[in-house]
Parts: sequence; C-alpha cells; structure tokens
Amino acid sequence: MNIYTAPYVSGAPDWSAVPSVEIGNLLWTESCDVRAWAQLCWTEDALHLRLRAAERDIPTLYPNATGFCAEDETGCVCAMLFALPQTIVKGEKQLKAAYLYAVATKKEHRGQGYCRAVMAYAEKELRKRYVEALLLSPATQDLADFYARLGFSRQMDGSKLMLNCAEAKGQATEIGVQDYAGLRETALWDISHVRYDKAQLEYAVSGGKFYCLMAGYSMGCAAVKAGDAGTRAFVYELLPDQTILGALAEKLGAGQYEVQTAQDGQDGETWCMLKWLDKEYPEFEPVYMGFALE
Repeated sequence: MNIYTAPYVSGAPDWSAVPSVEIGNLLWTESCDVRAWAQLCWTEDALHLRLRAAERDIPTLYPNATGFCAEDETGCVCAMLFALPQTIVKGEKQLKAAYLYAVATKKEHRGQGYCRAVMAYAEKELRKRYVEALLLSPATQDLADFYARLGFSRQMDGSKLMLNCAEAKGQATEIGVQDYAGLRETALWDISHVRYDKAQLEYAVSGGKFYCLMAGYSMGCAAVKAGDAGTRAFVYELLPDQTILGALAEKLGAGQYEVQTAQDGQDGETWCMLKWLDKEYPEFEPVYMGFALE
C-alpha cells in the first residue's frame, strides 16, 4: 500500500508544490475513460483538497499538454481548459500552436468572467513557451461569438453533407494510419493546416479506417467509419476534395455518403477559430484543422 503524506502549508496553498496522487477507477461509480488526481494539504485551521480530471488518452497523445483552471474565493475550481501542443504547417514553413481543449465553466459560475480570466492566463503562459497561435473548435455558435470577442477569428467552416455517389470511379486501397499521415501531408502541402501524428489520427478516427484513393491521374485519401442506417459510410476527411468520392465507392459501394467537409468561405457551422499571440501570419490563413478533438 502506498502512503500519501499531506504536507503542511502556510497561508493559501501553492498547488504546484503539493504532491498529487492518481485516483484509481475503483473509486468511480462506474468504469470510465477518465484519469483523476487528488492533492491534499493542511494549515493551522483547515484541510485543503484539490481534485483534477482528464480523459485517459489525452496525457498519452499529448504528454506536454498543460491544464489551466480558475478558482472562486472558496478554492472551488469553476473554469478550466487544456492546451494541447500542435503544429500549423504550410509547405516547408511551420508554426508552433496550441489547441484549447475541454474549455469549460461550471454552470453556476458562468457569466462571471472566470473563463475569460483562465484563457487570459493561459495565453500569458503559452507566450512564454513561444507558442505563436491558439486554435479551438467552438461547440455552438454562441461560443463562437464569445471567442470572437476574445480575439479569435473564424477560419474554415464545417458542414456534414449527404452526397450520393451513383457509381464507382477509380480505386481505393485500405492503408495504415502512418501511410495516411504521409498522404495527408502531400494533399495539403500548399494549404495551411494542422499536422497530426499517428496516435492523434487514430484517436480522431477511433474505430475507423484509412484509404488511399486513385481516380485517373488524381490521388487522394480518406478517413472513414461505418455509416448509420441508409448511408454507406461517414467520411471524416476526404482529400483533396469531393470529386474523388467515386474512388472510395469502388471499395465501399455506390450510395449515400455522409461527408464532413471544411472549406474556406463555406456556409456552415464555425469549426476552427484562430488567435495570433504576438505576431500575425496572414499567409497562414485560413487554417484547415481537419479534425476537432471531442
């Protein structure tokens, strides 16, 4: 049995100096894909407890991720976010970026400036690490409007289209995720985009498959999972564009496909937003993110 010793502190706890212990799944009411940590310390007149949680896969995918939180006057965590390291690429140029993930505020603390405060603090800290841009994917249009007031600009819009592929045209070959990552970079060479590694693509397309597509002299790729009733497949990403869908149908059959698209200027939901920190790089806009971590 491991023994956790709660240290004595003088004044308000400095949680960065307090050791943490991971809470095992046996303490959850049911099995879940979440890791949690507890920190405990004491002063002359109080016992202080701090709890943190994160999706189990995130520390593995992004070992250098950083969590930020805001506390109210009682020490209760009321707003939080994670900054996940990412790279924006265009041709041979690349920029250091951070994807703001799991931005959240407790319902009873909304409208009191906590989220704004934790984002401002995160920006200050990320500047020290030479991060040049922040990316995020708003869940609703109201959130997109909120982030716009904080200086984020709308990049590529997203839509899920139902496309009918009447006949197969071309060839599709199932490939491994590492080969897909390479084909993806080739297809997006002259387009500003977020680069993903093997583990990140596997997470984004959990349970799906990857294909190399050939249609005449055109080459592309697709990330796909099984479709719902009435559709052949759900297509997370189809590169270079929808015209190569017929090649995918060679493998999966003609019929209806639900295709997730992201194009500059397309009238859809706000999918990717960006904020430059110290210097703007207009030549890198708009940024194609491809996948929104959920």
